[in-house]
Amino acid sequence: MNIDTSSLLHTRLAPPVLRGWPRVQAQWVNYIKRAALRQLHASNAGERLLLRIYLIGEQATEIALQRELVTEPPDWLVRQMDQHLAEEQEHVRAFGAALAERGEINVTQHHAQPDWLSRRKIAQWHTIAHRYEASFASGLLVPAFAIGLCAEQMATRVLERHLQWLNQQPESDPLQPLLVRVLADEGRHVQLCSDTLARLLEPHEQPAFSKMLAEIRAIDRSWSVTGAIGLLLMGLALRLLPQRS
Repeated sequence: MNIDTSSLLHTRLAPPVLRGWPRVQAQWVNYIKRAALRQLHASNAGERLLLRIYLIGEQATEIALQRELVTEPPDWLVRQMDQHLAEEQEHVRAFGAALAERGEINVTQHHAQPDWLSRRKIAQWHTIAHRYEASFASGLLVPAFAIGLCAEQMATRVLERHLQWLNQQPESDPLQPLLVRVLADEGRHVQLCSDTLARLLEPHEQPAFSKMLAEIRAIDRSWSVTGAIGLLLMGLALRLLPQRS
């Protein structure tokens, strides 16, 4: 892939500038999730729920990496993904330690399942991946890394929002150093996915890739408001039931 084509692809891989309804939707999600953070941080049980969500997300990434790479990827990609996987495993341990500090034990001994909405979204992403697999010379690796890119960009948005909210509170929170460290790693993972896609894709595959990426991102947005409302309701419930914290 030449420099001009690669530069154009990297621009396309960046989070899109939202207009119209998607922009309004994103504003709603941001407002609702900030309200959810306020409720979740009001109870020990709420903070544990947040940490479990983050931990399960990291575990799901581990599983996806291990499963999608069984297709004998090139050596240069194996080396990169080994480092990525090691960092995700470190995140799991760090979130597990934070949960243990809040009274939850044995949280990293098994892989917990994501919530129903997340499982539904992942299933829809997998359907897209297999539908487009034959469109690329590198096969399933291209949709797998496109999905990985969107997931990492979503994780970055979530962590940035959380840190912005914490930074606006009158007192520092012990979670801040952990979230800052994980956010820095996620930023590198976004770049890793972008660089990998630029190397895997052939110029003639770009139209199919653009169409696929738009579908992947549309699924991500389609569940965003529902997920935000669910998180807010959970935060409210945990705050109103202090005896279960």
